[in-house]
Amino acid sequence: MGWRGYQVPCTAAGSGGVRNPLYSGGEAEESMTRAQWYRASAVVVVAAGGLALMGSMGRLQWPSVLVYSGLVTFAFGLLSVFVPPRWLGFSRRAQGLTAGAAAGAVLFTAGMFWPLSSSSTPSPTSRIDAFLPAYHIHERHELVVNAPTERVRAALDEVTLADVEAMQTLGRIRGFVMGGMRRPASVRMAVPPIRVLDVVKQPGSGFFTLDDTPREFVFGLAGQPWNNRAVRLTPQEFLTWNPPGQVKVAANFLIEDAGNGRTRIVTETRIAATDESAQRTMSRYWALVYPGSGLIRWSLLKAIRTRAERP
Repeated sequence: MGWRGYQVPCTAAGSGGVRNPLYSGGEAEESMTRAQWYRASAVVVVAAGGLALMGSMGRLQWPSVLVYSGLVTFAFGLLSVFVPPRWLGFSRRAQGLTAGAAAGAVLFTAGMFWPLSSSSTPSPTSRIDAFLPAYHIHERHELVVNAPTERVRAALDEVTLADVEAMQTLGRIRGFVMGGMRRPASVRMAVPPIRVLDVVKQPGSGFFTLDDTPREFVFGLAGQPWNNRAVRLTPQEFLTWNPPGQVKVAANFLIEDAGNGRTRIVTETRIAATDESAQRTMSRYWALVYPGSGLIRWSLLKAIRTRAERP
């Protein structure tokens, strides 16, 4: 047979035949691009799910969202040095590292320098409104409990640190970091059964009671939390205390009748800075600590609900 009667098989790679070197592979490239879109979409869905989970516990704190999104993005950029993220279209390690570092830095910087605005309560409806009606940072969480207000207040008075799941988790992490894995499990994971309100009332905690009624417990903190410096004040001193470079924090547990034998319990935190310098510093500090703060408060509400609904 001569050369004129011979034809080179035009078979795509992977089909079992001989691959034509002139085959363009357009379908494979198109399929690869489609897979990259699917994987990128999956990342977006996971991120949206994380935001929805955070939003279910309270209002999203966008500075904190941006800061931790930046840290995660930067970490993925560093990881691409070892494993290039080809599923996102990066074929070289330097591409993934540069993109991750740049995007992470932008997100982190945006969160750390997020501008704060002042808020105020026009008409006081609770005791926290009387102590800190104007503030720069605000956090609020609430739950509905299937129990009357009296039982919920009793549960608030009796709930302990050991009841709070987030405190148990943090205790385990701390024990691991401090070498606790060499200790017995009963010792390593133990969280002291101290009442939460008793901790708040202890002078060494940095907190102090502002007001305590059957409907609401209000406590405060003053100083520089980012430096672990606190000033103990009386309720009257708290109202007028205003030195430069400091912040005032007021927080509460509010119990409201939700009808039909149910109760709504709310915990709210307000932070007011005494000047712009303290406002900027506290904003950056809060962006870093808010996830832990929000998790502890949400877990505390769940612990109160569990205790109040217990038969």
